Amino acid sequence: MKYSFQPARTISIVSLRMKPAEMTRSMAGRPKILIVDDNSDVRRLYAIGLNQRGFEVKLASNGAEAVERIAREKPDMILLDWIMPLMDGREVLNKLSSEVPIIVISGYQPPAESLDPRIRRWLTKPVSIEELVTEIERPPGIL
Repeated sequence: MKYSFQPARTISIVSLRMKPAEMTRSMAGRPKILIVDDNSDVRRLYAIGLNQRGFEVKLASNGAEAVERIAREKPDMILLDWIMPLMDGREVLNKLSSEVPIIVISGYQPPAESLDPRIRRWLTKPVSIEELVTEIERPPGIL
């Protein structure tokens, strides 16, 4: 099955204080990105694309798994689907105690309760790898 991604509209929600240069680095010296999405094809496409561009990629298939992986993996950034089984994006945010920056990637427009300071950007699916890398590397506060 082939997927074709078109650039998505970007809605800036809130900026974080962390700059890309301030991201911690994994043991391999690459920023660690956790991709949380219930769609295995989306996870796989983003993982391949980001890995090829120098990111260390970790995966979670639902919110509950994401909370566990965040505690264990300590990612530099989280790419979070908003609508998922077991625990949705809002519930993931409620369980997190860290200030890890988050880019939400969803097929839905942002609900009012998504205005959390950890959400750096809200991207509407489909999102190309190029756009995703641009958003990951974009300094906070720059639209």
